[in-house]
Amino acid sequence: MWQQLKDEIRNRQKILDEEIERWIADYRRQGGRIYCRAGCRHCCDLAVHATMGEALLVAEALSGGQRRALHEHVASRLYPVADIPDLKTYLRAHRQKVGFCPFLEQDGRCGVHAVRPFSCRALLSTRPGEWCGTDFSTLHPLEKEAFLGSLDRSVVDFPVHYVAETKDLGLELEAATAWEMRERFGFSLSGNLALLIHLQDEHDLAGLVPRGPEAVSEYLHAQGLSRLPLVSLSAGSNTMSRGGLR
Repeated sequence: MWQQLKDEIRNRQKILDEEIERWIADYRRQGGRIYCRAGCRHCCDLAVHATMGEALLVAEALSGGQRRALHEHVASRLYPVADIPDLKTYLRAHRQKVGFCPFLEQDGRCGVHAVRPFSCRALLSTRPGEWCGTDFSTLHPLEKEAFLGSLDRSVVDFPVHYVAETKDLGLELEAATAWEMRERFGFSLSGNLALLIHLQDEHDLAGLVPRGPEAVSEYLHAQGLSRLPLVSLSAGSNTMSRGGLR
């Protein structure tokens, strides 16, 4: 069942990439500009959300060096802020204390670009990359006003400068993937990308899934993750632990 789900995810990733290419081409013809480029890592300290199937695709593509970097990242950076139960506070702490994705190369390029999750693929910046790394709570009100005034509200997910259409499509495909998992296993599992891969490597989290939501919930509780904004387990309309991030 996991192989079928991973195949579906690959198909959806291809669809998303094609739609993004089409959207960017249309936007450029209208005089617009997208500032995303290889080596620009300004958004790569955001907490990345992914479904378990997406995490498995990344996990299968990792080199030994990337795995070591991942486990060090989770142990030394992610776990120290994992006891923050408030999502908004956690997301800010992630940027300030957890920092950049463990899969970044030294030149700032994504080391898992071909298998990166929907949430990364769908994020397109209409402003220079420096704005992606800006903490807007530290800006002077006049700077905020000038920034907001520079945005094309017909395109962006106001008040941020990211493209709304591609972001929404990424969320739609991610939700469809979660639905597919519920159809196959009776529940969906998603959360922080690095953490899901770490748990897969350490304890074969995907192997627990066929045993049902109770087995996974008990495992998350034993790991101290059941009440934290890092992992989301959803059976039907019931969410047993929270997640959410990029």
